[in-house]
Amino acid sequence: MTPQQLIRFQKIIDVKEWRENPLHESVEKKLFNLMNKLNENEINLVLELLNNFTWIGNNQYDKKILDIFRKIDSSIISSATKFYFFPVVKPWDSYKLKSGLSLIYPVVGIINYIEELDHIEKGSNCIITNYKTLSKLKLKDTEYLILVDDFIGSGKTFKSCIEQIESYSIPLEKIILISIAIQNEGLEIITNKKIKAYYSHIERKGITDFYYADEQTKRKSLMKLIERKLKFNSKFSLGYEESEALLSLIKTPNNTFPIFWHEYYDHNLVKKAPFPRY
Repeated sequence: MTPQQLIRFQKIIDVKEWRENPLHESVEKKLFNLMNKLNENEINLVLELLNNFTWIGNNQYDKKILDIFRKIDSSIISSATKFYFFPVVKPWDSYKLKSGLSLIYPVVGIINYIEELDHIEKGSNCIITNYKTLSKLKLKDTEYLILVDDFIGSGKTFKSCIEQIESYSIPLEKIILISIAIQNEGLEIITNKKIKAYYSHIERKGITDFYYADEQTKRKSLMKLIERKLKFNSKFSLGYEESEALLSLIKTPNNTFPIFWHEYYDHNLVKKAPFPRY
């Protein structure tokens, strides 16, 4: 890393105020170690992407959730008597169902602090834990189903989830989507389904949405060279389904460029990424 690149790196950290996160020292150190494995052009690309990177740490979650729920249309809040909750997962993915539920339980706990929702029944008994139970759900006029996710990327998981829900004859106008962040591609699918969606961040593709023609091709090729150099799983090239996401949450989505979350080898030792998934 050149002195100029080091200055750029430190400036990015400062501007993004990442030092307010208690995990910043670990992230900074791992980013520095990672970039020391790269050449000058590769480092420049990582710094470009890092400049548009969003890191939402554990210490920010409560406020994000509270702010999102306060965005829900007041007419819904005033008339609602009960909220049911279900994670955005594929119908056949039982492992992801467990992971999704682990996100819902703290969400339900957090929103109990919103006084405007005090009249709405929304306790742990309102959490639906599987598709079989969901298939039997009959919503009354004043009841809503809230789908919860921390990140919607390409929207394919959401699409398979909502299509399964449609097969249960649950009215789409009674469904609300809550997500910390949504990528433009996923938001288009949600909008086409006319689902009410509330979120904190809109994310863009890290290369495709910022660069065009030769500049885009050059950066994608360089990133794929880095991925091969660091021996990343090709399944996640440019992020799962080439989502090119630039986002880390409590658990970094695999839609994010793997250079930020995929482990790599350094002298036969496995090194953790700056924003690990596991």
